[in-house]
Amino acid sequence: MMLHSLTAAAALLASLFAPAGPQQGAPTARFDPGSLPALDLSPGQGVAADVDGGYRPDPAVRRKLADIMGEAAGREGAAQEAEMRQIVLSGRAVAEYEKVAPRLGYSANDAIDGLAFYMLAQWGVANDHRPDITRAQAAGVRRQAANAFARVADQVDSDALRQEFGEMLMIQGAIMAGTHEAALRSGDSTALARYAEMARRGGRQIFQADPVDILLTDDGFRHR
Repeated sequence: MMLHSLTAAAALLASLFAPAGPQQGAPTARFDPGSLPALDLSPGQGVAADVDGGYRPDPAVRRKLADIMGEAAGREGAAQEAEMRQIVLSGRAVAEYEKVAPRLGYSANDAIDGLAFYMLAQWGVANDHRPDITRAQAAGVRRQAANAFARVADQVDSDALRQEFGEMLMIQGAIMAGTHEAALRSGDSTALARYAEMARRGGRQIFQADPVDILLTDDGFRHR
């Protein structure tokens, strides 16, 4: 599940929801990634919005997602495009997420949980975080993800759109976490530093701050 280098998260977000024609029955996505709100990291935001991120997965949506994410990865080269398409179509990155999800209190087929997992991966790689993330910390981030998702839920108002959104984030989060873990196992400090810098750049889009200036607490992410 490793790419030769991590694909920039911002580019994938932009590419995922770019207008596209009909593909094998999958509806055209309409979500504007530029409208994804930054997290509210202020104290007292502990109540999650009442919004549903669940979806019924459809193989046609995954095929469309493989085209979109493969094209984005292809900016780094043909080998990266082929690898990304295979990762998406095989389902193995989503399966890696689904292995970890129960330990975090997260579920399969849920776009909010996918967003929360992605944020944890982005922050974790940026900070070279190695301790296990607790269920309390994961729950705090999930509440923040629900509140962010609620502000754009009308733009992902179908199973297909929530699946595209959720699976893209699960896949990207699994790639980041898996690549970081592999570098840790091999003792490759150069790769760890490179991945951390890439995650810091991508994390600024969500956190509106450098992820190294963010703490992970039982209430979710907070400014230092």
